Amino acid sequence: MSDELNQEQKEAVKTVQEQINQSLDEDFIEDVVKNNICEFTYKEIRYRVIKPNYQQKQDIYKERVKKFTSLLKDKDYSLEKDLKQTYLSRDIDIDSMTKNIKNLENKKIDLQIKLGSLLKKEASDDDCSILKKEIEDIVQEQRAIAYEKQNLLEFSIENQIILHIYNYMTYIVTEKLVGDKWVKAFSSFEEFMSSDEDLVTKLAFLITMTNRDLV
Repeated sequence: MSDELNQEQKEAVKTVQEQINQSLDEDFIEDVVKNNICEFTYKEIRYRVIKPNYQQKQDIYKERVKKFTSLLKDKDYSLEKDLKQTYLSRDIDIDSMTKNIKNLENKKIDLQIKLGSLLKKEASDDDCSILKKEIEDIVQEQRAIAYEKQNLLEFSIENQIILHIYNYMTYIVTEKLVGDKWVKAFSSFEEFMSSDEDLVTKLAFLITMTNRDLV
């Protein structure tokens, strides 16, 4: 794979960023990140994401096992290691992409250290701007490679399980305020999966910020 971003990769990264910005409002993100606020109002209904209790964690684990067993029996899906070998036979090296991302991360850190040193020395804006641009370019390249890698491995069993469990966990731990009581937001997983896409996007973001250690 070329080290230089092609136009398709640049557009892919731009599209993803635009989708995120459209789906999640900045104040909402800031509250979650800084203050760990896990509540929001959507179409006049108050929702919240809670930390799962012991029984809910057990239910999530059982669902993971169930999904893994099901996909393992389905010949249309492959384990990640097998998928990597298939790609390798077509001269697509997934492990090389991973190494490239790590190498870029090391390069980015080196540049950040240099930038920090220049800022302490009160270097000229031009010198600092050059380093900032190099760091920004590296971040964009990392995202493009990661995006390509994610697309290539999208249908691996491991990735499908992660996607499913994020959805299932969101269904399990989402509550809504009815009167003065918090109750389950969705009566079934099927109801959750057919819910408003914008609502699900906001809930999924909260899950990644507050419960990612369970996936």
